[in-house]
Amino acid sequence: MTEDMRQALDERRELIERRADAVLDNAQEEDAAWTKALGTPPRDQVKQRVWRRHARTIAAYRDRYSITDNSPLGTAPESTAQKIDRARAEAALRQLTPEREPDQQRRPTAPVRRGPSL
Repeated sequence: MTEDMRQALDERRELIERRADAVLDNAQEEDAAWTKALGTPPRDQVKQRVWRRHARTIAAYRDRYSITDNSPLGTAPESTAQKIDRARAEAALRQLTPEREPDQQRRPTAPVRRGPSL
């Protein structure tokens, strides 16, 4: 990759991150409903940076797809590109709310059928 291409990509990444930061900051200032699901940012600076990175991923997803829904990720996407991006945003949301992830554990299980014993 040429140096010019690397610089252009770095600049684009920075612009995207700034935009996502602005979207997140604005949503937090306005106390947007979707930010409730992100939880409270940790006080510890290292943990707060990690929290912010994940929250920014969700904010960028919402911004890119013009999501106005009150839930963090909005309704289910239809396009393949949005499905891929949503998977990234879902992963970020799971990192922010690991205690809420056990939806798998709440899923009903099939009854165990017992046959005649020997």
